[in-house]
Order: sequence, then structure tokens, then C-alpha cells
Amino acid sequence: MKHVLSSMVVSVCLSALLGCAGDSSAESPSVESLYVVLNQGLYTDNGIGTRKQTKIISSQADYAMELVNYSSAKPASVDFDKGRVLLVDMGVRSTGGYSVGVTVVDVAENWVVANVGLVRPGSGCVVTQAPSNPWQFVFIPSRKEILVSESLKITNC
Repeated sequence: MKHVLSSMVVSVCLSALLGCAGDSSAESPSVESLYVVLNQGLYTDNGIGTRKQTKIISSQADYAMELVNYSSAKPASVDFDKGRVLLVDMGVRSTGGYSVGVTVVDVAENWVVANVGLVRPGSGCVVTQAPSNPWQFVFIPSRKEILVSESLKITNC
């Protein structure tokens, strides 16, 4: 709970900071959209549910070790001298219709912000009644500190 609250405070402060940057080019962060989706899914291959989390992975061995919790796919070859891998995991959900994924990565002078979109089905949606577990691994080609911001979208069916 403390981690969630800290993440929310960072997101709010960062939003305020970015929103107040104004037109001064010296103060405004440079904004780019850069990331590469390495692996993603709506279920884990082993059928074992995970918990909601974000995790920054800094080595090929750690990436391979984490990926086996989600997929039987071979891990992509990643140059960790140029960036890191971000895992976003929505955790087990009671039905289908949920998804998670990085939508954009904003690059500032001292950090990058990975914007993560969470999608939840609306009350009138027809979804599979099997539990789902949406997850995604993305490569972010930056060695700067990675901050995560989340937004929730409810699908109207």
C-alpha cells in the first residue's frame, strides 16, 4: 500500500511539474515516444497467476528469469548497456476484457516516464468468464531513471 501511495504521489508531482513547464524550451522536457514491446500476453503460459506490479529489469539474466513466470518464449536479446526492460503486470483478473500496456514513453532531462494504460471492461461488456492475467515486457532505450504513470480506461460495449 505504501508503494502504491508513493507511486501516486510521484505521478501527481510529475504531472504538475510537466504541466507547469510552459513554453520555455530550456525548462521543457524533450518528449519522444520510444519503446519496443518484447513480450506480452493475456494469460501466463504456466497458468500460475501473478500480482499487479511494475518492475525494472537491468540484466539479460534477470529478464530471462522473470519471463519464465509469464511465457515459454525465448527472451529477446537486449542491449542492457543502452537501456532497460520494464515489466507491467495487471495481475489476475476475474474475467477477460482486461489489458495492460505501455502507451508512450516521455523522455525528460533526468528521467523517463513510462505511461501505462490499464483497460477494464464496462458493466455491459460480454467477456470470457475465465480469469485473465494481462502483462507486457518493453525495452526502454534509456539508462535514465524510469518513472511509471498509470491511466485507467473503462471500455463501453
